[in-house]
Amino acid sequence: MRTGSSILITGASSGIGQALALHFAQRGHLVLAGVRRREDADELIARSQGRITPVRLDVTSASSIEAALADVSSRTGAQLDVLINNAGLAFSGPLEQTPQEELAQLMNVNVMGTFAVTRACLPLLRQAQGHIVNISSISGLFAAPGLTAYVASKHAVEGMTAALRMELAPLGVKVCSIAPGKIDTPIWDKAMHATEAMQARQAPAFAPQRTPHNQPNQQPHYQALNSFYQRYAQEEPGTPVEAVIKAVEKALRSKAPKARYIVGRNARLRACLNWLPTAWRERLILNSVTRAAT
Repeated sequence: MRTGSSILITGASSGIGQALALHFAQRGHLVLAGVRRREDADELIARSQGRITPVRLDVTSASSIEAALADVSSRTGAQLDVLINNAGLAFSGPLEQTPQEELAQLMNVNVMGTFAVTRACLPLLRQAQGHIVNISSISGLFAAPGLTAYVASKHAVEGMTAALRMELAPLGVKVCSIAPGKIDTPIWDKAMHATEAMQARQAPAFAPQRTPHNQPNQQPHYQALNSFYQRYAQEEPGTPVEAVIKAVEKALRSKAPKARYIVGRNARLRACLNWLPTAWRERLILNSVTRAAT
């Protein structure tokens, strides 16, 4: 990747997206940082000493994507070297305790937003024969109970990456995913707050001994899972965000980037578990959940 390359990063207001924006801006690239709020744009400008160009972008809004694309096109001469799809939501919780509106929002951001922004940017990326980097998750490869919605969304991102990688190869556009485990950013703190708020809204439905549909109270059935993710958010050490930056840089420097870069020791261990017979893997996972809850 040459110095001065144009890079659009979605979800750049915090966490991995913000770290990537600051890193590439310091190295002299034209960083177009997708943010939803003006205060986030102001913070990026201040922290980068004016090196970052914020772009107002809500990946769930067609009109916002259209306006952002026009802005990006005018600033880059109608060609974009790199798109980093980073915008995403996360929360834990069994599917039965996940309201439909929360599920729809997760899928709109993690999946449909990634599809929509990528599709809109393809003419600019094709012109530059650029790169698409999708920030996925080890959850896109490794299914864990209590993360059903998040796992489904990241599996979709991995599937999109694999198919689009072949679809765009003849056009000179390179596509890969970055699959980190827990990274040392606020995302899982935010996820636990989102989970707690979601469960609080659901609490009245679980208060009676039996639900309106004459089903037993569901809450105790999932207590072990909920306890497991509370401990996960609080106690499992996160991989430094610099490891993600290093993986993205490696992908962008490569003439033939790998399909996927797994980031973090724990993420690599979880990926290895997929080689076990299904029954063994499931038993190991469920036993670890049970132990953590006791």
